[in-house]
Amino acid sequence: MGLLGAHVSIAGGVKNAPLNGEKIGCDAIQIFTKNQRQWSAKEYSKDEVKEYFENLKKTKIKKVCAHSSYLINLASPNEEIYKKSIDALIDDLKRCEILKIPFEVIHPGSHLGEGIEKGIERIIKGIDKVFKKVKNVGIALETVAGQGTNIGFKFEQLRDIINGVKEKERVFVCFDTAHTFESGYDIRTEKGFKKVLDHFDKVIGVEKLVVFHLNDSKTECGSNVDRHENIGKGVLGLEPFKFLVNSKDFENHPMILETPGGDNMYIEDLKTLNLLRSLIK
Repeated sequence: MGLLGAHVSIAGGVKNAPLNGEKIGCDAIQIFTKNQRQWSAKEYSKDEVKEYFENLKKTKIKKVCAHSSYLINLASPNEEIYKKSIDALIDDLKRCEILKIPFEVIHPGSHLGEGIEKGIERIIKGIDKVFKKVKNVGIALETVAGQGTNIGFKFEQLRDIINGVKEKERVFVCFDTAHTFESGYDIRTEKGFKKVLDHFDKVIGVEKLVVFHLNDSKTECGSNVDRHENIGKGVLGLEPFKFLVNSKDFENHPMILETPGGDNMYIEDLKTLNLLRSLIK
């Protein structure tokens, strides 16, 4: 099975994230390295970093992933937003470096009417600028649903970004089950999922796939509408998740819940992780 976990809160400081993950029995966690609704944040204190590593050591968490701020848009034609996005991503990756997180998941970006090709060019240029400033952390481009002008809803678009980046060995992919399904890849059955992964391998290379986001979908295959649902309660059902948690190919991959949850996110995530573990043969 993969390393099952969830996106956890950093409320009260990043030091609390491992403990929040432990409460629900995570093998892996995903965090924002700072408040995702703000462009910048104060630097970590030495004490906070020390406590983060101490708390991480106390838990059974094997891997930590980061997710970038939703404000970041490396495809933006607006020069001010583009520059802010690059600076914010540099800051994020520096924080990852401090926390020894190997990569950060990012949404590739939205071209906002300028077209996919121009958007991809800007994304490549932006990543190159970021990598010049931070040397020891990679990024994982997330598959997206194709809503609006978002880029990354076809594997070929992600391939073109990776191939265009100078340090392409530092660019990976995050496979979001809901987004990939919503963008038109039918992964509802084991046979269908394997077919999609074979296609991914031909286009990008399965070795580039480093993390999964586990989400069911409220919308149909090819809807291009991004709507997460709790696992087993959406259009995908349990079959694709049963395949993933039993796959030997991905047993060391973080598999991170980003499901809507409910009034008490931790209780819902704990229930869902228990459900996923019950699918393991």
